[in-house]
Amino acid sequence: MKAKKERTETKSVLKKSTEWVFQFWAWQLLAWSLYRYFFKFSEATDEFLMKPLVFIVPVLWFVLKIEKRKLHSIGITSKNLLRSFFIGSGFGLLFAGEALLANIFKYGSLKLTPIPSVMSYGIPMLFILSLVTAISEELLSRGFYFSRLYETSKSLIHAVGMSTLLFVAFHVPILLTSLKFQGPTLILFFMTSFVLGLTNSLIYYRTKSLVAPILIHLFWNMTVAVFL
Repeated sequence: MKAKKERTETKSVLKKSTEWVFQFWAWQLLAWSLYRYFFKFSEATDEFLMKPLVFIVPVLWFVLKIEKRKLHSIGITSKNLLRSFFIGSGFGLLFAGEALLANIFKYGSLKLTPIPSVMSYGIPMLFILSLVTAISEELLSRGFYFSRLYETSKSLIHAVGMSTLLFVAFHVPILLTSLKFQGPTLILFFMTSFVLGLTNSLIYYRTKSLVAPILIHLFWNMTVAVFL
């Protein structure tokens, strides 16, 4: 009886305040930043091992053990699968086109500017890395942060805006330690990442599935890797 009462009180607190979401985010950002600063493993290690450990495992633990909720509450569902696939593919192509236009704007004409990963792994492996990255980041940013911010704040604008800012902030460690974008490239990266976050949050809100956001993110990652 006592354990049941404690679980009820915990759920009540989680539903009334967004503060716990930001605390959860802060601890994850700290862990990710420290890892990026002190360790220099391969990108495959980052994406296949470390990012799931920092991004996904804590979320699954929290949802299943603390909230006692099902995985569909963070967008892991087969509902609306075909619809989500077409939406994700369509918007993904739009974001790919946006990156190409940014490339033309930056260089005056379309120019290939692949990051080192493209040269090291090749396109097929880069596709797999980009997919894994998209799954980790979308489950965290849209499935968890956005959904919980929306549930607690009851404001779509607040949830979309804040979850997008949290999403963009997670890219700061890699910008400082690995990619080291500067000048126009850095500005374009932040602008397009912000638009990506806004778009994926709204699409997740409509579909209640991570399929479309993951596909859009995948298109974006591949295009950035080759052109931006």
